[in-house]
Amino acid sequence: MRRLRRTGTFVCLAASLVGVWAGAAQSVVVRHDRPDSETLQLGERFAAVGRVLPDGGCTLIAPTWIATAAHVAAGVPHDGRVRFGDREYAVKQVVIHPEGTAPEGVPPEVDLALIELAEAVEGVEPVELYRGRDELGRTLFIVGYGDHGSPSAALARADGRRRAVTNVVTDAGPRRIFMVFDEPPPGSALEGVGGPGDSGGPALIVEGDRVFLAGVSSASMNGRPGQYGVTDVYTRISSYAEWIEKTVGAR
Repeated sequence: MRRLRRTGTFVCLAASLVGVWAGAAQSVVVRHDRPDSETLQLGERFAAVGRVLPDGGCTLIAPTWIATAAHVAAGVPHDGRVRFGDREYAVKQVVIHPEGTAPEGVPPEVDLALIELAEAVEGVEPVELYRGRDELGRTLFIVGYGDHGSPSAALARADGRRRAVTNVVTDAGPRRIFMVFDEPPPGSALEGVGGPGDSGGPALIVEGDRVFLAGVSSASMNGRPGQYGVTDVYTRISSYAEWIEKTVGAR
């Protein structure tokens, strides 16, 4: 797959199909021959994935810190809330990456932000930051809430339950990693991608009992979001782990 060079060709997952950047509920889409029950079962493993209310995804990376997309964090109000499980947490501050701003309708160069919460999230183990440079060819777990379903069918409305699918990294650049939604029989056993509106949610690597944040959902390209053939684009965490740790440590 050709690596994307011009950010103007991105179509944001939080956008409508005409490419206007706007908020929408987080979602995942799974291959048409797998039942929703399997995505729900897999989603139960990832309690560290939460929601930036009302409609963004995030991942707990420290007791009071979450990682999300810059374009999601930019819309968080002063009285913003983040939900993990049945509990909501107040937002204390938002820190957007220095290259995380861009004109309206254009994805930022680094679609990454951190949000500090007013209190520690209870009963949830934060995930680790992935630092390896071997994401290419690895199977990642994509986790989200909200509208859900399969290609070529109307998505079911959000029910607030956490779902997960898998996909394989087909390309990795200095800023981003890429995954293509393959139509069966190719693809992973629970092949899927983020659906329309899936922004800020994670792509996770699991090694034994350790869970690592490898990517933050940013955009899609080369097709309609949630349909076979589309490429999902994630900010590559291994390129920004140092910035994340310095930011969290400094505060």
